[in-house]
Amino acid sequence: MNRPWIIWSILAGCGILILGMFGWMTQRALASEQERVDAQAAADHSERMRLALSRMDTIGANLLVVENQRPPLHYQAFFSPTDIFNTQLENLDSNEVLQSSPLLTEKSPLVKLHFEFRETGQLVCPQVPIASQRDLALSHGIDPKELDAASRRLAELTGLLTEERRRELSQSAVRLASVPSYGEEENAWLGVKGNQFPQSAERQSVYEQKLNESEKGGRAKVLKKALDQAAVRSATANQIKQTQFGQLSSLTPFRASWIEGSLILIRKVQGSLSTKFQGVWLDHEAIGAELAAELRADVKGVSLVPLIAGDDSPLALVSLPYKLTSGAAPRVALPWSTPMRRSLLFAWLGAVVALAALFFLIRGVLALSERRAAFVSSVTHELRTPLTTFRLYSEMLADGMVPDEVTRKEYLRTMQGESERLNHLVENVLAYSQIERGTARSKFEKLPVTDLVERLRPVLQRRVDQEDAALTIEIDPLAGDVETDVTGVEQILFNLIDNACKYGLSESGQGPIILRARREKQGLCFEVSDHGRGIRACERKRLFRAFHKSAQEAAHSKPGVGLGLALCRRLARALGGDLTIDSNRDQGACFILQLP
Repeated sequence: MNRPWIIWSILAGCGILILGMFGWMTQRALASEQERVDAQAAADHSERMRLALSRMDTIGANLLVVENQRPPLHYQAFFSPTDIFNTQLENLDSNEVLQSSPLLTEKSPLVKLHFEFRETGQLVCPQVPIASQRDLALSHGIDPKELDAASRRLAELTGLLTEERRRELSQSAVRLASVPSYGEEENAWLGVKGNQFPQSAERQSVYEQKLNESEKGGRAKVLKKALDQAAVRSATANQIKQTQFGQLSSLTPFRASWIEGSLILIRKVQGSLSTKFQGVWLDHEAIGAELAAELRADVKGVSLVPLIAGDDSPLALVSLPYKLTSGAAPRVALPWSTPMRRSLLFAWLGAVVALAALFFLIRGVLALSERRAAFVSSVTHELRTPLTTFRLYSEMLADGMVPDEVTRKEYLRTMQGESERLNHLVENVLAYSQIERGTARSKFEKLPVTDLVERLRPVLQRRVDQEDAALTIEIDPLAGDVETDVTGVEQILFNLIDNACKYGLSESGQGPIILRARREKQGLCFEVSDHGRGIRACERKRLFRAFHKSAQEAAHSKPGVGLGLALCRRLARALGGDLTIDSNRDQGACFILQLP
């Protein structure tokens, strides 16, 4: 491969593009999941607020129903009932009997005071009897401290309800306004069936507002129905001749209003002779606390505040002038392990593994291409030299250009050596190819180690003699026998001796090549050592790689194609042993062949 950087550039570009797309898809998927969870949380939060509003309206409705059922005569400390009979079942005059109001003894934690007034008259209170009625109340067992406390509250209320304020209350004491309603068509647009929520934030907001308004309208209808029923019961109970303002003709439901931070209920009592206004001064702190208790801990970030006149908030109570206020919708922190995130993690792992596999594949292909180029260059270089020698010497001998017999023999020996080199090269290539394809066959035989070495000695000695070097063979007397493939061992040892001849001889040519054979616990060991410059540590990792030479190195280095040591290790392992290098030597190289 002439330009591998082009392939790496393309791979890097594709990797960046793929990872960028994965990153964008991951970001969008996580954002979509967060939006979905936030929308669900907001919907749940809104639903909890609507439930809290329903529970709070139940409290307010109960209070209104109780007060609306109260007869107007109960707003007098003592009143004269009609249709009263003595023990002889004789009808008594209404002025002969006085009945105390239940409000004298009735205690409510939510009510401070009951009162009534005419548009131009002063405030009167059933809990504060005046003149002789106070003595009558004391005679009925009423605690004077309670009467005094009620008197103080009445004085406070009188200062609060000025003439102008009473006029405003009189004008507001009308029936409840018409209740908003949402028909089937609108509800169908809202999509209230099932658990379907709009996808966009804007549509979700509109959806929640419409749903809150619809739910508020439903609560208002329920309250109006309850108040109408209370009015019917109150009208039945109030079929009494009113001594002060005539026969009762109409009675409006109580309507709540805020006056200087105080919560007031007011209703209009229309008689045949006059008109009165009756009210209830509520303890808004106690009511607010009881209502807020219905929010509970599961409705967070919500507060209960007074409802200002004219505010048509969909989160308002319909019974009392309160509303709920909430800040931003709650944001849910997703856990690290969700189905979506696990899927994305596996997708990322798959992408990374795929890119890594592609990287190693391309690197392997490029390395293979480089090794093939090196092999071709090395083989070409290795073949060119002997073929040139063959051609030159054969032409000279054929043309009779070498008359000297000694020279002819020298030429023939040179041609013989070159042929052996070529034969060795071809045998290595074929053996490596057979091992790679798995077609190599070993023929094991058992023989003494000395016989094995002696069988190999001539071949090894001839190769050493070509370099004018010395070969020393040392055999341990305890080496014993070995069962192995003699051909494979011969090929391994010859390659090791050949490498020692090429790279292990000193510059002066001194220092023998040593072949040792000894018996160890692991098995039989052959050592081939030399006295050359040795092998650097950075080169030892590549020694046993096939064709590890580059094309440039192959053309300028010692003869060889970079296949010998790789073949030797493959052969050694095929024989059940291994080939290693002794890394503890300071000078020269030492290869160790271990056989079982």
